[in-house]
Amino acid sequence: MKVCVIIPAYNAAETIGIVLTALRQQTFTDFDIILVDDASTDETAAIAETYQTQLNLRILKAPENLGRSRARDFGIKESPAELILLLDSDIETTSDYVAAHVALHQKSLNAVGVGVLRYPSHLAGRALANYYSSRGGARLKPGEPLPGKAFVSCLASFRRTLYDQIGGFDHRFKVYGGEDLDLGLRFQKAGSAMTYLQEAVGYHHHLRSVLEVMQTLQSYGEQGIPLVFDRHPEFAVEMKLEDLQKGSPRIWRALITSPIFYYPLLSVVHLLQRHKLPLSLLTYLIYCAYRKGFSRYTRSAKVKP
Repeated sequence: MKVCVIIPAYNAAETIGIVLTALRQQTFTDFDIILVDDASTDETAAIAETYQTQLNLRILKAPENLGRSRARDFGIKESPAELILLLDSDIETTSDYVAAHVALHQKSLNAVGVGVLRYPSHLAGRALANYYSSRGGARLKPGEPLPGKAFVSCLASFRRTLYDQIGGFDHRFKVYGGEDLDLGLRFQKAGSAMTYLQEAVGYHHHLRSVLEVMQTLQSYGEQGIPLVFDRHPEFAVEMKLEDLQKGSPRIWRALITSPIFYYPLLSVVHLLQRHKLPLSLLTYLIYCAYRKGFSRYTRSAKVKP
């Protein structure tokens, strides 16, 4: 079974060497790498080229900035491999990372694997790093299947046939967020055996500020969530947005997500973001942010002719 690691990279000069060095140190070595240079304006491609004598590495130049999902599709279509591993250009993998994914797919034809997200020591103590590391598969009991909503593409693996069967990434997603949730739910609906791979660990070498994340989540709520609900309208209940979807906001939800509470708490968290904070506080801020964005979408949808 041919194996290929697909890495979309945009202005990743600071981290791409770390990522490729880690892939050079894998215990399982029979794999190819396709790095999609997504119209970078820095030295990403030049740095990657220095690894071509050490790895089975092919560098593709995207014709324009495609964004991660389209860049991944671009790489997948250029690969003859049946087993696809997705990796981001700022994630350093442990030595058994590829081996763990390959072992999973040797046992199952319809498996989808998702690795463990962690952060290097200089980031691990921060509020958002602690939050992200505790979500998704980290909340599962041993042996419990991974739900589609916990799918994370930057640490994922799947067979090409399964990916093609469900139609791949939805290119309508133009802003960060939503494409992973949509694809994970479609994998789940297709009957995939989704597995959280404890042995496949990736260290994320980038962490945005709390303010940046909340701004992004507002855009996600306004532009990404409507696309998720287009395919998966039932998920509005899971995200606690069904009231806005129906056009009848619940008073208590409007109250607790009011700017009166949201912005003061956001300011406090922004000041303390280098420290661990209660997970419930971050959950609250994240909900407020994407709800605010989705509310803007529903209001604009009402006034369209």
